[in-house]
Amino acid sequence: MRLRHRLLRFARDDRGSMAVEAMLILPILVWAYLATFVFFDGYRAQSLNTKAAYTIGDILSRETNWVTPAYLDSLFALQQVLTQSDQPRSMRITVIRWNATARRYEVVWSRVRGSGAQQLVTNDLAKLAPFLPVMPAGESAILTETWVDYRPPASVIAPFTFRDFVVTRPRFASQLCWNDRNTGGTMATGIC
Repeated sequence: MRLRHRLLRFARDDRGSMAVEAMLILPILVWAYLATFVFFDGYRAQSLNTKAAYTIGDILSRETNWVTPAYLDSLFALQQVLTQSDQPRSMRITVIRWNATARRYEVVWSRVRGSGAQQLVTNDLAKLAPFLPVMPAGESAILTETWVDYRPPASVIAPFTFRDFVVTRPRFASQLCWNDRNTGGTMATGIC
């Protein structure tokens, strides 16, 4: 009977210590605040990387001259400005064409800036085919891929890499041509 009486009295007791309750809840509140900040920052970084990929793809889609190593270097520098990140980043620009006879996408040319990414070859496009648009025979498109590492400001989540993938059709020219020479490039030294 005494035990039952003490349990009922304990259940009805509404006294408490705010200091003890605050100490119990404070770690959860701090973690929730940090998690909110980290997730917001992660979404911001993802959005900036996506916008950088679209911007670079759009710039290339308007190009009517050669794409040269210096030009690609300037686009890579632009990616850093647009992503506002000092973390490692990579960029891959690939021009693809639909071969209706072979019924496959083919790489016309592919170039990489940064570390971690490799140039694409035609066989690699089979894995990317579900993400590529339907194209008429002989049509070309520009595939812009950007990667940026994300290191969260607090260890709420593990570091990871954002990857964005944008396909753009050339606007003013039927194709985008690469030339390894920064100056004096000709059709003999170019890839179209």
